[in-house]
Formats: sequence, C-alpha cells, structure tokens
Amino acid sequence: MEPVLFAEWYTDPFCSWSYAAEGALDKFRKHFGSRLSFRHRLLPLYKDLGPFLAHHGFSNQAEFAPRVLKVSKVTGIPMSPRVWELGRAPTSTEECCLFAKAALIADPAQGDLLLSRMRVLAFVEGEAIGDRELLLREANRLGLDTKRLEELERSPAVSAALQEDVDRAREEGVTTRPTLVLGNAGGDRVFIGGLRNAELFILAGETLVAEDA
Repeated sequence: MEPVLFAEWYTDPFCSWSYAAEGALDKFRKHFGSRLSFRHRLLPLYKDLGPFLAHHGFSNQAEFAPRVLKVSKVTGIPMSPRVWELGRAPTSTEECCLFAKAALIADPAQGDLLLSRMRVLAFVEGEAIGDRELLLREANRLGLDTKRLEELERSPAVSAALQEDVDRAREEGVTTRPTLVLGNAGGDRVFIGGLRNAELFILAGETLVAEDA
C-alpha cells in the first residue's frame, strides 16, 4: 500500500519529553501501519552543555535533575534524574544526534530501536549516552554493524543529513521537542508541538487522510 500520510518527528535522544511521548507515538504508528511514511528528524537540544545550563540559570548538572522529575510527574511516565544527579549528561547532544542519525541511515528499523534505547539508558538507567563505547556496545547488541556505523558517524553524509534536519526545523518554525508534523499527498499539514496523547495524533492523521480522499 502506498503511504497516504507523511509524518516527521522532531526529537533529540536526550529529550525527556520525547521519552515520555514514545508510547503515544508507537500507538500512532501502529494505527496507520503501511499507510504511514514516518521519518525521525533530529534536532539537538544543545551543542555545549555549559551554555545550555547557564541559559536555564543552573551552574551544575545536579540542579537540572528536578526538571526530569517534573516531566515524570506531569506525564505519569516513570523517569529517573540520576543521569543529571551523577553528572552524566552528554557534553553535546549534537554528538548523540549524529550517532542516532548514523544508525537510522544504516538500518532504519534497528536505528529506531537504538534511539529508543538511548533514552532508556539516560532516563531509566542513568547512563552517560555521550559515551560512544557504551553506544557502540548497545548498537552491537541490537544487531547493527558497528564498523559501518562508526564510518557513517564520521562521514560528511551524516553531518549533512543532521544539518538538513536542523535547517528543516528552522524552515518549519519547529522549536519544541518533540514536534509531530503531519501531511497528506495534497499538501495539507498539521503541526503538533509537545507531548500529546495518541488519540490526538491519530485524529489529526485520519483527518488529513480524509481530506485527501
């Protein structure tokens, strides 16, 4: 079946709101199945941890930990702030995005699983997802070719693909992670910023499909 709905999901591997939204997104994707063309768009939270913390008025990582607890409380998704409490936040989520982008290019299905696994490592297990050796071990466990993954990660093609995502976000006016951008073949589009329930995602998608019927 040819896709009748097109989705772009703007996210970052270290985004707690994106982690909380995974269940709703999974229901949305399963609902549409082969009718849906889905694409991850990676939009780094920060290039440099220091200025990111300063922007939020914090002087160290531990001060950011309550933000994760707040997301957990608001969404009802169990989440641990240990990664921040222990000072294990990535120095640059741009590097995490490059790794995830390389995995998605190498194998979209396994890359999808790796992206989800990166969030579990960070927000459940409190691990440092800026540690490439850790990510390579996880990629290998998921069946990805780690040699090819390393080659891709360092390639101009992956850097260009990530920059394309960033540029696309700027063109679309996307600043919130996660943001779901839906479209149909007729060019109608719907933007849904932030965490929303699966029913809203599905309703928006079905409405676009019906408009193009």
